[in-house]
Amino acid sequence: MIKNVGDFVRVLEREGELVRVKEPVSRDLEITEITDRVSKRPDGGKALLFENVKGASMPVLINAFGSRRRMALALGRSRVGDIAAEIGKLLDVKGVPPSLGGKLKLLGELAALARIPPKRVASGPCQEIGLGEGDPGFGLSVAATAGLIWL
Repeated sequence: MIKNVGDFVRVLEREGELVRVKEPVSRDLEITEITDRVSKRPDGGKALLFENVKGASMPVLINAFGSRRRMALALGRSRVGDIAAEIGKLLDVKGVPPSLGGKLKLLGELAALARIPPKRVASGPCQEIGLGEGDPGFGLSVAATAGLIWL
């Protein structure tokens, strides 16, 4: 089960869906140009992990969900449609079955449905890295930019 981005990167690498870019790249124009070329391939290209971004303290993962296969991997399924079929089956309850076996099966399906809604928790992995009191970390965020040519 994928619990965080690191887990997902390992899955992408294991499945041959990740290219690690170790060379230094600029976050201004260079990352977006490379990603633009890769993601326009008929198969969606590979996910890219830029490990050495000039002026950044963190690597950049991009195009991670750029293909149906990678979306399925993220959902832990072999096909993206599988999860939609599962949810549809859970939501397609047509009343209580008359037999005890049918009722037990329905109970199992309803238990699976109960795991779907979001849950409130006191803390989570997103809160593990602190930058200092009062600093939400927005100073680390940098938008990737792409060069535009107007004709």
